Amino acid sequence: MSASAPLPGTLSITRDVEDGTLSIALVGELDLAGAGQLEACLEQAEREGRARLVIDLGGLAFIDSTGLRLLLQADARARERGCELLLRRGEPSVQRVFEVTGALDVLRFQD
Repeated sequence: MSASAPLPGTLSITRDVEDGTLSIALVGELDLAGAGQLEACLEQAEREGRARLVIDLGGLAFIDSTGLRLLLQADARARERGCELLLRRGEPSVQRVFEVTGALDVLRFQD
């Protein structure tokens, strides 16, 4: 396992700002254990008043209903503020969660 890979069952979050867009990259597992960490990161982004937020799901190995709920709530808050929230697609197993729940019809994805 490489030094940059998170331990199984953990979530690693990195932030990058470019041209006013905040990009958040998620690596590992987005479940109940990592929900608080992502929630704090999203709250900070909202306090900063970013008009555009991109969340990269490409490094996720797993997402559960808790993670899905956080993303749906963040999207709803962004829409209320007139901001844009985009998701970069994850692995097929992660994308399957969005497909079976109908969240693909609500959330906006960027290829």
